[in-house]
Amino acid sequence: MGTMQRRKGGSGEREIAALVRDLTGWDVRRRIRQHEGDSDIEGVPGWCMEVKRHARATRSDVRGWWEQTNRQAAAAGLQPVLFFRCDRDEWRAVWPVSALLAIRDAQTCSGYGLTVEGSVQAWAAVASECALALEDV
Repeated sequence: MGTMQRRKGGSGEREIAALVRDLTGWDVRRRIRQHEGDSDIEGVPGWCMEVKRHARATRSDVRGWWEQTNRQAAAAGLQPVLFFRCDRDEWRAVWPVSALLAIRDAQTCSGYGLTVEGSVQAWAAVASECALALEDV
């Protein structure tokens, strides 16, 4: 990966961390030292976050990024969320429909066909509700 791609990726991760921090009040930050399989962002309870910033993205790209995000989340025992943004566009979030339902079997709801795509604000509302549910347990 070239310097420009790394810089663009790091900038995207900082952008999402700030946005999620503003929306939720959580201490969200970019993970500085990343290893294969690590979440790009830390500080969001119960979620493994992957961030992608590209010039353009096809549905196939998003599906591939989702599969990567899902594998990382499964290894960490967390809910997956993918944030992506194309040049001159808004951030989008992809997360499993199971986060909205009482379904917790990761194998049942892990495929791309069982995801929700929406704004970061919509995901933050869901993540906040999930965090409240975790506190009640």
